[in-house]
Amino acid sequence: MIVTKPGLTVHRLELFLAVLDHGGVGRAAQACHISQPAVSEHLRGLEAHFGVRLVERHGQRVRPTAAARVVEPYARQALALLRTAEQAAGEVRGLRAGSLTIGASTTPGTYLLPAALGRFHAAHPGIALSLEISDTREIERSVAVGQLELGVIGEAPLVPGLAAEPWVKDELVLIVPRGHPFARRRAVAAHAIAGESYIAREQGSSTRGVAERYLARLGVTLTPAMELGSTEAIREAVAAGLGVALVSRHAVLARDRRIVAARLAGPRWTRDLLIVRRLGTPLGPAAAALRDLLLESRV
Repeated sequence: MIVTKPGLTVHRLELFLAVLDHGGVGRAAQACHISQPAVSEHLRGLEAHFGVRLVERHGQRVRPTAAARVVEPYARQALALLRTAEQAAGEVRGLRAGSLTIGASTTPGTYLLPAALGRFHAAHPGIALSLEISDTREIERSVAVGQLELGVIGEAPLVPGLAAEPWVKDELVLIVPRGHPFARRRAVAAHAIAGESYIAREQGSSTRGVAERYLARLGVTLTPAMELGSTEAIREAVAAGLGVALVSRHAVLARDRRIVAARLAGPRWTRDLLIVRRLGTPLGPAAAALRDLLLESRV
């Protein structure tokens, strides 16, 4: 690439323009606070790079050649673009401009992150935000390969090379239709669910995995009567009387009079929702600021 050639540097372009602007090597050297021989040496290097004479010397003054007049506007444009690039980078560093995409599994992406992203946007309105929601394994893969800087998932990552930090506590609750016999119980025995139509998330969902381990801990194995691809779909199915389900407590914090949340008898099963990022890869300014905001608000 042209910018890697030793004869062409930003400093040499600046000195070349200084010579043209000041009408001589000596004045350019004085204005740039370097020696006159150094300016002359840099000019010769630039001439060698382009293969043309750029200035003609007439005593203490220099006169630009026709080639110099051709090069001059491009040199000024190149330096102006570099200054613009530096300014844009400064805007990004200062969180005044830029974009950020964060990935999340369904529970944090649907019920928790929108409010956090709203707070981030209020603090940094120049950052364009995007939230990508998928299952836990897909999000961790995207973070691992660098497609996403940050992810929020519901289980410890299986992909190596990821750092995971606890963010928010979560708990599984049993949801049943209002009017169901379980709705009147303070706690429901896990084995009682075996007689119900059990609705589960799809394979790959962290909620599905956590629920299966929780039931196994209570000595119960269930075969789902129905698998659905989102917690919202499960809520609607339960509200319609199609069965019962285990979901995140964050999914039922909103008042929905059609369903009732009950606790399973026995020890509670809680989990940490985790912020994941690549080990050894520094976060960009926007991602680092969002991570800090999330960690400051963790409960």
